[in-house]
Amino acid sequence: MKILFITHDSSRTGAPMVLLYFLQWLNTNKPEVQIDVLALRGGELKDDFKKNCLEFYDFQELLKYQKLSLAKRVLKKLNLFKPINKEVLLLGQLSAKAYDIVYANSVLSVPVACKIVGDNIKVKFLAHIHELETVIKQEVPEFKQYVEKIDCFIAVSKMVANILKESYFVLEQRINVIYECAEIEKTEKISEVNKTFKVGAAGSVNWRKGYDLFIQVARYVNKNYPEANIEFEWVGKISPFNRIIVDEDIKKLGLKERLKFTGELEEPIGRFKSFDVFVMTSREDPFPLVCIEVGALGKPIISFEHAIGTNEVLANGGGFIVPYLDVETMGNKVIDYYKNHDLLKSHGSKNIKLFSEFSPEIICPMYFSLIENLCDG
Repeated sequence: MKILFITHDSSRTGAPMVLLYFLQWLNTNKPEVQIDVLALRGGELKDDFKKNCLEFYDFQELLKYQKLSLAKRVLKKLNLFKPINKEVLLLGQLSAKAYDIVYANSVLSVPVACKIVGDNIKVKFLAHIHELETVIKQEVPEFKQYVEKIDCFIAVSKMVANILKESYFVLEQRINVIYECAEIEKTEKISEVNKTFKVGAAGSVNWRKGYDLFIQVARYVNKNYPEANIEFEWVGKISPFNRIIVDEDIKKLGLKERLKFTGELEEPIGRFKSFDVFVMTSREDPFPLVCIEVGALGKPIISFEHAIGTNEVLANGGGFIVPYLDVETMGNKVIDYYKNHDLLKSHGSKNIKLFSEFSPEIICPMYFSLIENLCDG
């Protein structure tokens, strides 16, 4: 079996990380499968992807502009020389490799996958959708024109599946809901509450992840419960531009001793362990890996209704789902945990059981079974 996996980049973020876990699992458990990877952009995990495939293609690198020689520039002016379209050449070469499966790992990868598959009915086209409606509309507004060319969809949550059905009219039988996976550091017991109660959050500092809402939760708690010994910490990549904005907000709110943004950490699990509660302030997040990681560590999670795919798991216990963008209710739930250690412990223990089901060892065989069925069918 020959599979071309297409990732929109090789960064340390959700969709690329899940794909990397799958490639590592395939290399260990299905060494007979030929794996090639096309990365549309680079990222800090590029070398990890290279280690787990036969051929690695860096689309951005391969399409870099090369300066024409003087002779070719003269011929071009005389209309006697036509530069090679590198994109067409590369995609044509990949099309000719006779892959059994072209696996688009995100909506951003779908347009390129469509070009590679073309009209070849022998190639099966699988799209792994890690995005919700706002991102789909922003990044691939023409997504609707591709859906009929896709043989099979993996939706990372029921929320994603519903969007595919309701907004893009994908038939239910073409959609397979398989939750995301993450490396899990299992814990058998809930640690005692820290001397200082820590409320954590994580993710790239951007509008979708709701870093501004996290600041508002910290503001609300500090204003209404000033006697509470609570600190807030956000772990995740922050641009120099956004760092200036965040630091100014924290200074003007008088929260320098209570709230910090640590930036990106290569191994954030140690920091996650220090949290007592995790708040998920995303406006839209299909199935965030960080919820798997902190849930399996026994941390209760508070998130917004209608926004997070992992609410489908939290509905079974392990946290609170509060009205969308209601930072006041989110802050009050933080205080509930602060004042009630039994509640904190009960929800944390529940999350260990719930989120330990989302390890690569459990989820990756589901991905491969789907691929086998697609090839057979």
